[in-house]
Amino acid sequence: MEVNFSFKVKNYKCFGSNEQGFDVIMPINVIIGKNNSGKSSLVDIIPYLISPSNSFFPTGSNTEVIISHKLSEAIIRRNFPENKSGGYISHYRNHFEYGKKFINTHIYYKLIGNDKVFIKTEVPIEVEELKADFESITTTLKNPFSDKRFYYITAERNIVPEIESPQNQPKPNGEGITNLITNIVNKAQYDSRLIQTKLFTELMRIVKPDIELRAIIPQKLESGEWEIFFETPDETRIALSKMGSGIKTILQVLSNLLVLPNIERRKLEDCVFAFEELENNLHPAMQRRLFQYLKQFAIDNNTVLFITTHSSIVIDIFGNDREAQIVHIKKQGTSTVVNSTQSFEGNKSILKDLDIRASDILQSNGIIWVEGPSDRNYINKWISLIDPFLKEGLHYSILPYGGRLLANFCFDYEWLQSELIPLLRINTNAFVVIDKDGKTVSDKLNNTKLRIQQEVGEQNCWITKGREIENYLSGSTLQRWLQERHGIKGNVITNPQEKIENFLDSSIENLKVKYNASKSIYSNEIIDFICHEDLEVLDLKHSINLLIATIKDWNAK
Repeated sequence: MEVNFSFKVKNYKCFGSNEQGFDVIMPINVIIGKNNSGKSSLVDIIPYLISPSNSFFPTGSNTEVIISHKLSEAIIRRNFPENKSGGYISHYRNHFEYGKKFINTHIYYKLIGNDKVFIKTEVPIEVEELKADFESITTTLKNPFSDKRFYYITAERNIVPEIESPQNQPKPNGEGITNLITNIVNKAQYDSRLIQTKLFTELMRIVKPDIELRAIIPQKLESGEWEIFFETPDETRIALSKMGSGIKTILQVLSNLLVLPNIERRKLEDCVFAFEELENNLHPAMQRRLFQYLKQFAIDNNTVLFITTHSSIVIDIFGNDREAQIVHIKKQGTSTVVNSTQSFEGNKSILKDLDIRASDILQSNGIIWVEGPSDRNYINKWISLIDPFLKEGLHYSILPYGGRLLANFCFDYEWLQSELIPLLRINTNAFVVIDKDGKTVSDKLNNTKLRIQQEVGEQNCWITKGREIENYLSGSTLQRWLQERHGIKGNVITNPQEKIENFLDSSIENLKVKYNASKSIYSNEIIDFICHEDLEVLDLKHSINLLIATIKDWNAK
């Protein structure tokens, strides 16, 4: 689902007269905050966007829902054509010459039932008389959420035995899930594989290795109610009511994601999902697998997902994800404010708000130590090309040691009398990636690099064969990046073994790409152009395979 709008609300429940909400809508939208901070109130607005009605809010309410909608080039060309000139903007060659400055900017309007009331444009309207044109544009804009199907799970929920009913409309609190699953398995008009194969397979992806099951089987109890049972590897059957709340939550989530859209014949890109506090009664490891699953589901199926949570784990999983955003809701005086958290200070504010302390944070299964953020981007990309199952934040973490600061670190527990910092106290599973920094392949390693290699072990230390990690980028990768992202035509990459910043800064006149000044930003661009064939550079493929084997060993223990 291409989302080109956002929404805010004012004068609704805890929200005062200042607009609060989303500056942008992403595939995954995480809403985090204390109890009674207003997370659910923000979610309340979604069904209104999907099916606007004048009766949605209480009579006499002065609630306003404000939408910002990105103006595409097609919309502008339709309303400001090139073959028209004169009128209020006669000082422009044609109307499009004026209108094109609004392309990819936002127009703001209030949604009042099915009516749209123009407020303003992001770029000021130069001529007051043209306001009518933008009012006309407003009426033709299609709310991207209109006519979507909304699937919702509340924080208070349970799945219990139920008397048989033909209805397949579960409630957000889990009531009706048992009937839904029972009907699909037992009634001829449905394909039972939707439950016994598809749902069960995805359930196992999330709960294993903590829970091992063989099958899902609805059975009728002596009371006349139906209950969901699971068969274990030793052929024992366990009633869902005798299992923990965590597996009930996952079962309800999968029923909303996979089962309901299927039987309602809804395309997933036409669905919007909102799940509240899924972490309740879920072990941290299970939380990670569930949130990772949701992230991949939203991306793979081009749908939009809203998650409310108290869990700090979401910061780790979604904090730096390009397909996700975290918004923080908190009380500020008598009002509730919503802030997007795009910085360290924003994330720290969340942790403080949720009373997360350093001692509460569990160890990662293993840490890959790298020189800086750009190294992290490349390594994650290379790992995903060979083994997409492995995920940062779930199977491993990557932390920077800062290049020259390596001389101040130590991986030897016995070296306590020194002034070096024993990083193995952070995590005993450590893998270190170090730039060689030599001018030629035959250059010797300096003493610091040799010492670290000896302390952590050669099998846990990757010293680049080239001068630095960027030398693993193929010429074709860099060429595609420069051409598609920066419009540089022709074959300008002649020697990818040069330092990128030196090559780019000196070879092309007036080139604005200064790699060394913005490594993190540019590396995020470059990884989009790395494919499997680009692993055949120096010892890259061999080194990544060794790293993957190490990660799998960490997670097997």
